[in-house]
Amino acid sequence: MALPTGLLPVFVFVVTAGIATLVTLGAHLSWRRGSQPFSAGLRRSLLGVSLLYLVGTAIVWEVAGGGSLWGVAAALIASGVVAFVVLWTAPLLLGQYLVRHLRGIDSETALRQVTYGWLVAMLVVFGLFVAPGGPTGGHLLHLDGVTTCLAGFCGLSVSLLVAVALELVVAVVGPGVVGFVLTRQQSLSGR
Repeated sequence: MALPTGLLPVFVFVVTAGIATLVTLGAHLSWRRGSQPFSAGLRRSLLGVSLLYLVGTAIVWEVAGGGSLWGVAAALIASGVVAFVVLWTAPLLLGQYLVRHLRGIDSETALRQVTYGWLVAMLVVFGLFVAPGGPTGGHLLHLDGVTTCLAGFCGLSVSLLVAVALELVVAVVGPGVVGFVLTRQQSLSGR
């Protein structure tokens, strides 16, 4: 299978900012209709966008000449589960917990503000990915410099490892931080 490496920034955009935008917009519109709480709209939107992601991944896999059907299914499930847990669910749940306890607000309001913050954090994650060369040049994987070994893989750039760690911190903690700021702004404007 030969995945077009030039499409890697597009894939990273979709997994980070693209999905966050669609999920946040879907949840917000559902909540604004007033027929259900924000968390129900968020779950529905997250499920729909996750299915769309899996279909898109299957299409890219097939176009790129992917392996057998079982290989496709395994790759879809593995990438979907990792993205769902690390980039989507964990940041929202952790952020909701932090904002709810630090601000003393209800769970629904905390989740709504953290979801809005999630979109901002995912845009920052994508920005960090393309920062080394811009959207048309190199990206995070083109970082060179001093190399090290990690878990049996040698030749990994220390700059790359630091950048990936920074992205993970922003992806997981960023929504809570932005949600915290948004609830503070909301409380200041409400006075």
